[in-house]
Amino acid sequence: MTPFNFNLLMFMAMLVAPMALATQHVVGDNDGWSNPRYPEFYAEWASLHTFNVGDTLFFNFTKEAHDVAEVPQEAYDQCHTQGAKVIIKSAGEVKLTSCGAHHYISTRKGDCETHQKVALYVQPSSV
Repeated sequence: MTPFNFNLLMFMAMLVAPMALATQHVVGDNDGWSNPRYPEFYAEWASLHTFNVGDTLFFNFTKEAHDVAEVPQEAYDQCHTQGAKVIIKSAGEVKLTSCGAHHYISTRKGDCETHQKVALYVQPSSV
């Protein structure tokens, strides 16, 4: 019988722990990623969550109805979609890999102007 290797167990726990502690945030909860019911909807949604490096954002929407692009704050504030790199074209995830402010918009005509955009602050991993 092989002896119990405590160091190996601790190493494996350190590898698995960050994955187990990561949270998947469904952007907009039950409303998903769509034209919001009111202008502050996504700002309020973001204020109810704590985002950490390693977490994911799940953008739930119908293919071709919307999209998701991560943009600089100025493009977010002014809804500049020209040149924005779309990162999701149908429902999908974005992994939060860096600390700081992150800004996401839909580049479909009129979406950002109707406040389909979300800004959030990502904190260092809690592990």
